[in-house]
Amino acid sequence: MSLWRKLDARFMAEAPAERLATLRFLTGVFALAYLLVRAPVLADFRRPPGGFHPVGLVSWLDAPLPVWAVFVIFGLTLLTAACFTLGHRYRWTGPAFALLFLWVTSYRNSWGMVFHNENLLALHLCVLGLSDAAAAVSLDARRAGGAPPPHARFGWPLRLMSATTVLVYVLAGVAKLKVTGISWMDGDVLRNYIAYDAMRKTQIGSIRSPIAGYIVQVGWPYVLLSVFTLVVELGGPIALCSRRLTLYWVLAAYGFHVGVFASMAIAFPYPLSGIAFGSMFACERLWNFRRLGRLRSRLFEPGLRNEQAGVC
Repeated sequence: MSLWRKLDARFMAEAPAERLATLRFLTGVFALAYLLVRAPVLADFRRPPGGFHPVGLVSWLDAPLPVWAVFVIFGLTLLTAACFTLGHRYRWTGPAFALLFLWVTSYRNSWGMVFHNENLLALHLCVLGLSDAAAAVSLDARRAGGAPPPHARFGWPLRLMSATTVLVYVLAGVAKLKVTGISWMDGDVLRNYIAYDAMRKTQIGSIRSPIAGYIVQVGWPYVLLSVFTLVVELGGPIALCSRRLTLYWVLAAYGFHVGVFASMAIAFPYPLSGIAFGSMFACERLWNFRRLGRLRSRLFEPGLRNEQAGVC
């Protein structure tokens, strides 16, 4: 068998519908919570028009939208987020939510600093929104009478999401080398960046790491930390090779984000939640927990619950 056929067979391998559906539910819950927490920033732009520099999906705009339009779009985003999470009319609400989330975050990034901690979530929502992620554990599946058997159409979105996750980390590593070159590995760049971040946040009264002032006084760990960062980011493709390497890489990547949060008070909520790496594991096993199993039964399987109670 040729290499291309092997890769095709691996990418299009079957997967349970419950796995993709569980990932849709988890990602939808996170995205909805993120939108609600960030609502004061994402939904209100009563600022001078001169600060508007459209990027991404909204780059075709010449001027800011009316305030009422911003609120209406944000309200629609919340509504479709709930439908996405529950798998309700997913054929339409899945793509709609992915597009609206991309619009809302792009519009926010058009007013000043361009944030990149939402990119991976937006990409994952696009993959999920364009796939058959509501064939199980959803209101649509409840109406259809249950989940279908494992199929390739449930497998390729998971592998595409995993490849997207890895690619995002690889691009971050390439960007570091492009800006600083091999000097990144001597540790001084990382150390100076942590010191600058702490000093800037102190001056503007922002939240900063309580340990930043202490750790910048120690020089030797930064060589190891700089090398570790590049190994994690550029070594992302190993996560696609085997289950054991996947686990090791995810643990390393998670530790990287914990370190960034501890040293600079910069949080990447989506990876820190663990959901960003869910496509690499059998996440449907989460329903085996009693409380989550009850939630699934009440929301998506009322017929099964009635049968168990002896009601036909």
